Amino acid sequence: MFKNQPGYSLIEIIVAISIFLLVFILGANFIIRGFRSITFGSEQETAIQNARRAMENLAKDIREAKSSEKGDYPLSVTEEQNFIWYGDVDNDGVTEKIKYLLLSDILQRIVVEPGAENLYNGLGATTTIAQYVNNQTEPIFAYYDANNNETDIINDIRLINIRLKINVTPEQAPLDYYLDTDIQLRNLKDNL
Repeated sequence: MFKNQPGYSLIEIIVAISIFLLVFILGANFIIRGFRSITFGSEQETAIQNARRAMENLAKDIREAKSSEKGDYPLSVTEEQNFIWYGDVDNDGVTEKIKYLLLSDILQRIVVEPGAENLYNGLGATTTIAQYVNNQTEPIFAYYDANNNETDIINDIRLINIRLKINVTPEQAPLDYYLDTDIQLRNLKDNL
């Protein structure tokens, strides 16, 4: 009745499907990881480029620190992740109060125009300077005197070091990317 017909047994079909699924899963995993890597690389590069531009703008602005409209000292608050100073960042001839601070992973700048009686008590305009800043407990700002010694005496500060640690996904490799710059305060030079 039944003749020996060529074909595959049930076990052979199960083994073939298992091998196919294994290859498919490994291939899909490889493609997904590659896609994630490319996406991360692109996001990280964009974040680094934005942070570089931010550092250039910070350096340009801070170099021109000057006394407030009331005559206050050019530097107001000099902390590791909070820096407040006076300068004319919008080139309108009026000295603004500028505050840089890190909120979560965003470095923000708040510019307050002088109000009545040249008091800086308004809310100010907030802008994002850099994103994906991963400094959490590490200082962003370090302050140095004329002899390049670190100082916390506000009247002795002549140089400001800014160090940003950028990472789009800090919980994953690769490691953080550091941007570092030194800013000489032109209007506070002692050697003139």
